[in-house]
Amino acid sequence: MTLHIDDVGLVILAVGLLVGHAVYKHTKSTAGAASKGDVVGAIGAAAAVITALFLLFGGGGSPPAAPDSRPAGHGLASTQVSEVRPT
Repeated sequence: MTLHIDDVGLVILAVGLLVGHAVYKHTKSTAGAASKGDVVGAIGAAAAVITALFLLFGGGGSPPAAPDSRPAGHGLASTQVSEVRPT
């Protein structure tokens, strides 16, 4: 199975991962040499950046694949049923 990621999505993912890595390295260097970085903060920052960039640049989506399959002259089923007169 092949998964296609468009160029904008790939750039958004890369920027988010770079921000997460930078946050992790920054928290590791400020906390001291023997301590680990803030993994939760790095994941949260990466997720926030990816979400914001996706909403700004990648959230458009694609147009529907097929046009509406209903014939042009017919209404919806709910309007047809409401027009049936009781006997």
